[in-house]
Amino acid sequence: MAAQSNFYSVISVRPEDSQIDFYSSVGRDKNNLKLDTKNYKARFNDEEFYQEFARCLREYAMSNPSYAGKSSFVTVILPDWLISTSTFNIPGVNRKSTENLFKVSYEGTFKNNRELKMNQLTVMQNKQYATIAVAVIRQKLMQDIYTACSGSNMFASILTSRSNCIVSGALQLNNKLKNETFILLDMRESASKIIYTTKGVTLGCIDLPFGSSILRETKPVAENMLFNHPVAELAVLNAKEKAKAKQLTIAAGEEQTLEGDEPGEDVSLFDETPAQQSARTITQTVKVLPKKTPRNLPKWMQRPIPETPEGVAAENFRIFVKYVLEFIRGNERLTTIAQPGAVYVNMPEDLIYLIDEANKEEAENKIKFASLGLNREKPQIKDHLELYGGLFASQFSSLNNF
Repeated sequence: MAAQSNFYSVISVRPEDSQIDFYSSVGRDKNNLKLDTKNYKARFNDEEFYQEFARCLREYAMSNPSYAGKSSFVTVILPDWLISTSTFNIPGVNRKSTENLFKVSYEGTFKNNRELKMNQLTVMQNKQYATIAVAVIRQKLMQDIYTACSGSNMFASILTSRSNCIVSGALQLNNKLKNETFILLDMRESASKIIYTTKGVTLGCIDLPFGSSILRETKPVAENMLFNHPVAELAVLNAKEKAKAKQLTIAAGEEQTLEGDEPGEDVSLFDETPAQQSARTITQTVKVLPKKTPRNLPKWMQRPIPETPEGVAAENFRIFVKYVLEFIRGNERLTTIAQPGAVYVNMPEDLIYLIDEANKEEAENKIKFASLGLNREKPQIKDHLELYGGLFASQFSSLNNF
């Protein structure tokens, strides 16, 4: 990413906090990193937002002498939900057929494809099929960002996703990971992100609405309290009420039949002997409860409640481990490309010991956890990995770069 005056800038849009981060470096020198944050009040992605966005850019440019009277190229980081990624498995008959089948599959999946800008990359190929990864973004969104930036003599040379920049930062700081397939768990204080990447290509991620702060709690946290799911809870309650109502309706409408008799058969009660009448009464009134099988409690309910701070932190870290494993097992489309070899964690240095605790169950988890190895880096880098990675976004995977 070239710029005049050897000045590099990354702009990160964070709608969840109504903030815009400005991250700058002179010559990409770690000792000259600067972070500025500006707030806006408009609703994201409407006309007023882009006016606010342009205002923040002008204020930032005026506060940095390096921009005075000059133009500069910048990297703009967008939330992951604005850049969609997907993969397609296309039969590998021949090149022309593969291209045609991919086009049909792509247009069938993205019905509004004429409104989108698409990047594609073949991430795996054999004699049977080819796996093609795509990343798409709305063209209008791109144009609005370009227009807002150019008004402040800043030219958006790259639009990319937050997860892609996190991976770029990790690869820049740990070159050994460039050719690996791995899961990256980036933990912040109040939020976390799980990312799948293979050979530098970011193909999927999920966000967790909790972070390292739960590892400092004085007692194990209730997992259901970490999520705000009022709609889901209401749906469950409604489903239970409907199920109860259905059971009552069925019970009220059931026909009582004599044992050995077919429904609709004409039975005269006057022909029964007293013994038969007594047997029929017992058959109608006696209910047999179904035999219950012993319940197997989950392991977390069998473990003793930890009493030490380290034990509580280890128990709460299991929540992160659970979601990492669910992410791996629930994304077969990604893992068929390549199985992740390890889970690399970016977390506070004083909590690194939790990785060893998690690896005590490596045989059961079937994957190893490891530190990303950023403990010696400054907080401006390891606490803002996506901003630092934005400085090097052009040097790694181009799939998510627009």
